[in-house]
Amino acid sequence: MAIYLNNNVGLKINTVDCSSWITGVTLNQSFDELEITAMGDTAHKFVKGLEAATLTVDFINDWAAAQVCTTLQTAYGTTAAVSMIVVKGTAVSATNPTYQFSILVNNLTPVGSGGVGDVASSSITFTVNTAVTKSDAVAF
Repeated sequence: MAIYLNNNVGLKINTVDCSSWITGVTLNQSFDELEITAMGDTAHKFVKGLEAATLTVDFINDWAAAQVCTTLQTAYGTTAAVSMIVVKGTAVSATNPTYQFSILVNNLTPVGSGGVGDVASSSITFTVNTAVTKSDAVAF
């Protein structure tokens, strides 16, 4: 069994590698449940419907050119391609897959949480608007 520390996930938004500004990332996938219970059934029956997913990313804010805040502001209101790898810096394989999907950049937190002396950060949840594809062959 392969066990990894969850401290080296790689994430690209469009072509910008945002990995150095991420402190946490969660990809949630689910499917709609469509009921197909028929007369005479003794229990509810369901089939898989459309996929629904969200991507939550905890960012360290950086407003420099080609960094995380600029990348997100440029993509605001549009769909952006995302590529994610479980362990960055390690070869893509069955135990270290990549995930590809698109997100709708429908919200931003340009001035995030924190007080005096805190690191400027934000936690943003994006709606995934394509199917999530897992691959052990697509390079990060």
